[in-house]
Amino acid sequence: MANLRDIRRRIKAIRSMAKITKAMQMVSISKMKRAQQAALFGIPYADMLNDILTQVTQYVGAYRHGLMEQRTGDRKLIILVGTDRGLCGSLNTNIFREVAKYDRNTTLFVTIGAKAAQFVQKSGRLLIVDFDYSDQPKLSEARMVCRFVAQLFLDDEIDGADIVFSDYISTFKQVPLTWRFLPAGQSQEFFDQLPEALKRTKIAEMQKSVKDIAEFDFEPDVNTVYESLLLRSLDYQLLQIMREVRASEHSARMVSMKQATDNARDMNNRLQLVHNNLRQASITKELLEISSAAGMDG
Repeated sequence: MANLRDIRRRIKAIRSMAKITKAMQMVSISKMKRAQQAALFGIPYADMLNDILTQVTQYVGAYRHGLMEQRTGDRKLIILVGTDRGLCGSLNTNIFREVAKYDRNTTLFVTIGAKAAQFVQKSGRLLIVDFDYSDQPKLSEARMVCRFVAQLFLDDEIDGADIVFSDYISTFKQVPLTWRFLPAGQSQEFFDQLPEALKRTKIAEMQKSVKDIAEFDFEPDVNTVYESLLLRSLDYQLLQIMREVRASEHSARMVSMKQATDNARDMNNRLQLVHNNLRQASITKELLEISSAAGMDG
């Protein structure tokens, strides 16, 4: 049975751990709020960009960009978006489970985030390149990844690309999703496949302003305009996905640290009760010894 010294040592260690997890929880709360705002504020623009591209597609005639080419091959590339750090519960594990349906021997991987790169390397999958992204993702970071993957597709190195990531639903719910990235769509059906996070908020005025347009004029020409619009759409969709993952990461870490803090406090309370019982038993034993000694002296 543990003695009082051991119990006190454990109580001190648990209290120190609770202070650490509480501090990490408060930091995560601050970062979570900024990440959630960034993810939510980007949705209206993503929605309007999708609406514009959908409408413009109807007026481009027979023109089809190279990124729209439908291929029958099975050379697949996965853009895997994970977190940079751990301590966020099962978030990364749930994302990585989505990868299990792809053949590890033939599927190529481009990773975003340190944990994603570590997973691909440790699992023996084929990692082409890993990209970093900041705590507040930037369009330039998303564009770098998009241009790299798009060039692989245009060079006929791959037949298609998917993005695997975590969709931020709420502070307590994040859902792993797979989204087709390439070939890019050329009909409304493609945009209906976008992650729910990119569709759940619609701005009626924006939709109406786009859908009321009956005719488009392309300057300097339809090819240049449509290519620019298509690439920007892909860039921004990946940016929005990176924001979703950041919001998911900080939310999951906040919840994990709160649970760790609560568990530490519960354990501290139980150990404190054990400590008090042992201390009371020790005091009672000492009193009995004193009483017995006094009786013998009498």
